[in-house]
Amino acid sequence: MRATGVLDAGPDLMRLMRSQRWPAERLSSLQRERLARTLRSAARIPFYADLWRRDPRLDEFQALPVIRRAAVADLLSSVRRVHSGPVESDRSSGSTGMPAEFLFDRSHQRGRFAARARYLLTCGWTPWTRTAWIIYIPEGTPDGRLVRSRLFGGSRFLSTFTHFDEQAAWLRRLDPVFLYTLPSNLDALLHRLEEGGRLRSLHLVLCGGEVVEEALRRRVRESLGVEIADNYGSTEAFLAWQCPQGCYHVNAEHVLLEIVDEDGISLPPGRLGRVLVTTLENHLMPLVRYEIGDWAEFSAGVCPCGRTLPLLGRIAGRSVALFRLRSGRLVTPYEIIVRIKHRQGFKQFQLVQSSMERCALRYVAEKPLGDAESDRIRRDITEVLGTGILVEFERVDRIARTPTGKFMTAVSEVAFEGRA
Repeated sequence: MRATGVLDAGPDLMRLMRSQRWPAERLSSLQRERLARTLRSAARIPFYADLWRRDPRLDEFQALPVIRRAAVADLLSSVRRVHSGPVESDRSSGSTGMPAEFLFDRSHQRGRFAARARYLLTCGWTPWTRTAWIIYIPEGTPDGRLVRSRLFGGSRFLSTFTHFDEQAAWLRRLDPVFLYTLPSNLDALLHRLEEGGRLRSLHLVLCGGEVVEEALRRRVRESLGVEIADNYGSTEAFLAWQCPQGCYHVNAEHVLLEIVDEDGISLPPGRLGRVLVTTLENHLMPLVRYEIGDWAEFSAGVCPCGRTLPLLGRIAGRSVALFRLRSGRLVTPYEIIVRIKHRQGFKQFQLVQSSMERCALRYVAEKPLGDAESDRIRRDITEVLGTGILVEFERVDRIARTPTGKFMTAVSEVAFEGRA
């Protein structure tokens, strides 16, 4: 099978540029039409046929069982039994500790490429604009073909595994108009870039792959004089993106997103819950009510930009980065992280919840923490997690990245405790 190329997505992009401003009723009708086809495609796969026992109706959709990450291997095996021909595939980074492989058909890839192009073009980017991509994307993957296409004449690439001093020097030589990288990589880069002044031509920073903290946005404004336009994507699908007004627009033509509580019940706007993804264009290996491992909330209202796509508010990121307390409450560790980041002397750090009663701060520094500084950080942590938490400190030589070059600033080893 010929791999899906960037130009293949052109007609889909043109349709997306129109549908993003459709009346809500017309957009909802398109979603229902695509959802119906997704359910028909899924019902032909033994995995779903055994799970559902019968072909579901559209009005039964929210009663369908949630698909956990652990079930993806069974779904993949089931798809391969009924489809033996060549397909496109990609593997997730496994940042949740459970890597998975996904198969895609051409309609899904065209829709995904088109949605990404809509995000970039809306932010003012063009294929010829001088752009620095500091990322890690393996050769031969769908995203690798997308970003390394010869059509992107203005793009230059550098691996996130490159030393930060070398990254900063490379950026100063290139003087890009756009910079795309992971938030954690950007955070570390700012320390180097702040020493030598702003990048003269930089217009916008593009981010994805991790949660963008408000503290990082402020530092980028102060240090580089530009804003961040984030996108919310994954191996499975391209979920949402920020327009110049700062709102996160859901790619409603490409995916159907649900925000649900622990019992799978839909939550209203403003309530943080688990993200369920249903792909609307992948008829080879459709994902139906798939728990992607993230937490987020919908936002009410309409974006000032005039797009009518559904809006996300807060995106809390991977479940692995949310801490679970003994009471069952989930808390985001970013309030702790923001405080720790302002401490002097840390080159790198990672907050690890090893149990509901124990938390460790791993850090890279030229010298160990003193007693007074340790006590201050311990108070910061217990103010958020509770006084019953035992806080330990571990000075290390380095903190490893994930296989795709991400720094996991916060890791919870109990985030999935009690979950199937």
